[in-house]
Amino acid sequence: MREGIVRRVANVALQIEPDRTQVLQWILHAPLAALGGHTTFELACNGQGERVIELLHGVLAQAGTAPPQLPQAPT
Repeated sequence: MREGIVRRVANVALQIEPDRTQVLQWILHAPLAALGGHTTFELACNGQGERVIELLHGVLAQAGTAPPQLPQAPT
């Protein structure tokens, strides 16, 4: 069975944030400054979920010694 884009995003996000509740909140409500201020869910619904996956892979690649964090819009 093929995995949906939101599930794929969640699986990558869980490598950064192990709390499933936090990941769900992030997917639904956190605007991503790097992707035009849209939420992950909005981007996935508009066929742009792969952009979120690329962003998350970039976060994982740059983690270094500090624990990675899910991308957020500046407050």
